[in-house]
Amino acid sequence: MNFIYFIAGCLFWGSIIFVLFLFRYKSWLHSETIENMGCRQKILLLSAAGFVVLACILPMGVSPSWNGELPDHRNQYEVMAEAVLNGHFYMDYDDVDPRLLEMDNPYDPEERTRLGVNFHWDHAFYDGHYYMYFGIVPVFLLFLPYRIVTGMSLMTYHATQIFVGMFIVGIFVLFHFLIKKFFRRLTFGMYLALSSAFAVMSIWYSIAAPSLYCTAITSGLCMEVWSLYFFAKSVWGEAGQVSRKSIFYAFLGSLFGALAFGCRPPVALANIAVIPMLAEYLKNKKMDFRLFGQLTAAALPYVVIGILLMAYNYVRFDSPFEFGQTYQLTLADQSSYGNFFDQFDLVNVLNGVVSNLISFSPVKKKFPYISLNGALVNFPILCSAAVSMAQEGVREQLKKLNIRNLTIVFFMLPFVITMTDVLWSPFIGERYRMDIYWIMGVTSFIFIGICYIQKPETSKRKFSFVMTNWALITIFTCMLLYCVPNDLNFTEPFFLENVERIKKILALGFV
Repeated sequence: MNFIYFIAGCLFWGSIIFVLFLFRYKSWLHSETIENMGCRQKILLLSAAGFVVLACILPMGVSPSWNGELPDHRNQYEVMAEAVLNGHFYMDYDDVDPRLLEMDNPYDPEERTRLGVNFHWDHAFYDGHYYMYFGIVPVFLLFLPYRIVTGMSLMTYHATQIFVGMFIVGIFVLFHFLIKKFFRRLTFGMYLALSSAFAVMSIWYSIAAPSLYCTAITSGLCMEVWSLYFFAKSVWGEAGQVSRKSIFYAFLGSLFGALAFGCRPPVALANIAVIPMLAEYLKNKKMDFRLFGQLTAAALPYVVIGILLMAYNYVRFDSPFEFGQTYQLTLADQSSYGNFFDQFDLVNVLNGVVSNLISFSPVKKKFPYISLNGALVNFPILCSAAVSMAQEGVREQLKKLNIRNLTIVFFMLPFVITMTDVLWSPFIGERYRMDIYWIMGVTSFIFIGICYIQKPETSKRKFSFVMTNWALITIFTCMLLYCVPNDLNFTEPFFLENVERIKKILALGFV
């Protein structure tokens, strides 16, 4: 058995050594750029992106708690697709406990426990029916078409795999565009390493617990990263010109941005970034009927999808602004969460923000040694944005590139999204940090790029080498976090022996 661990360990560490050799200090990756990419660069780019996608989606089927073997409440998207086919939006359950209907407050978990009420966990319950409070968009994008075409239900974690794959591709595409537009001399090595690191960092939690919760989050991430790309393409890709192509890109940006609200509303708050991009687009342009009409056409998806989502909410909960949060049957009574002013607690919000960003747990003596911490503690590379922002030259460069206002919004979004999560959730766990990891990664990428172009030529190779290795450390950190027993992943609570197996592989079987 130790021989098997030895072979597996050799393959793993051999891969690590190969990557480290590829990004060594004197490598061509620290001198060549993405401009005029040759065959060698294109092959390496496609290989890197493809490997990251496969490395992230293939392990999703490991844990029986999340791969459909033990569906429990985690097959709600599948059930919802069946409900839509049956012509309604409530879940087709025929086991509503009469005691649940008789309760004055069925959302009180202590009262449900006292009465011994049987109920479907983590569903919304209203007017005698169960509903799915997770966004409906993934149902119409994937689950319903798959059910209609194949006659079978799409397993939820497969949907997460699709969204994660498209998100990773979106990160590579977005960063490629940002480099070509703002820092063309950024090295090819930094592009590959940072794209891979920030992509994996953003979705690592979904690899361990892919179904339902992370389906909602990753679908929102997928929509938002492509929305950001198309908006950036519209504003800066067409040299600021009003053209059919720029309006078409803006239309696509609006479409994906609007769909994000039907996936994961806190992630969709990233649409705030559209405001500074629109201001940049309109700079030095005269508003006339033609431009107004084009902008209206570009914004049409927000209007149409917004109306559809409000109608969907009204049909279910008699309110266009109720997504089901108030009616959750979960570990806390959230029936009062609908009133923002009653729910708002400044101390609670501040504590939530601090915890989400800089909470720290001591290093453990047992593998994998680390714990789940705040975003900046889990991934110190994200501190690069704040450190860079403190430099006057960086701020001047932001102004020169006309992206200062955009980066300010990027800086604020993690706080806004975290505050929203604190106000609308009974607790903040690691999966909620997926709401902010990606936007913090995009922000850090921009600042790293600006720092690079300001470096003297004699320091650029060294800077590229340091940042690529920092990116590789970030990926390795994600691998260790994946092994932390948490949230019924493949190491908890019944599969702790898997941690020992991974440890033996890393130790080449000598433990």
